Amino acid sequence: MYRALLTLALFGSLTAGCATTRNHTSVVVEASAQPSGWESVATPEDLVRLEALPSRWAAARAAVPKRLASKLAAEGPLVQPDAALDLPALPPGPYRCRLLRFGGRAAFTSFAPDFCYVEGDTKSLSFTKQTGTILPGGWVYADTNKRQVFLGTFRNGAEKIAPSYGHDPERDVAGVIERVGPFRWRFVLAHAGKGALLDLYELVPVPPTGPGSPAR
Repeated sequence: MYRALLTLALFGSLTAGCATTRNHTSVVVEASAQPSGWESVATPEDLVRLEALPSRWAAARAAVPKRLASKLAAEGPLVQPDAALDLPALPPGPYRCRLLRFGGRAAFTSFAPDFCYVEGDTKSLSFTKQTGTILPGGWVYADTNKRQVFLGTFRNGAEKIAPSYGHDPERDVAGVIERVGPFRWRFVLAHAGKGALLDLYELVPVPPTGPGSPAR
């Protein structure tokens, strides 16, 4: 049901942007200059932020007040820094993406899920958040046997074109994608919004629907 709404189309070396058709939203991402290693693509600022993620994790968990300890524990491995499993690659398709935010005014909170889409193959994989007010989108790079690295930009819901990565430091976004359970991933951003210490998305694939889909 959601596939038509969330389809992500990649068109080679076209400039990043998006166009809406009657049946779906297509997002076009700059793809012409993708080297094999993400380190050669990342800005110096994002290299520093990614290196600092372990300390950001520690500060974020330490800042959760005792009154919210049970809420934190209920999220299980999703919020445990050392919970990453082998085989982190995201399968292409639609996902429910739920934001969890540590720190800031809410201390620790979970938001209603939005929808994201992953498109591509083993050589070229992209991630785009399709619904919500802040929409990260960009490329996913292989890294270790327990994580992938995301490099992209933010656009807001009113924008039809997102800036290219590296052109506007205020809009750049980097992060780490890890598998934390069966059909469960997390996307940890290297910097958080709204004065928070850490933002992460839980990524859960949307089950297929229609003829031939498994009974539920």
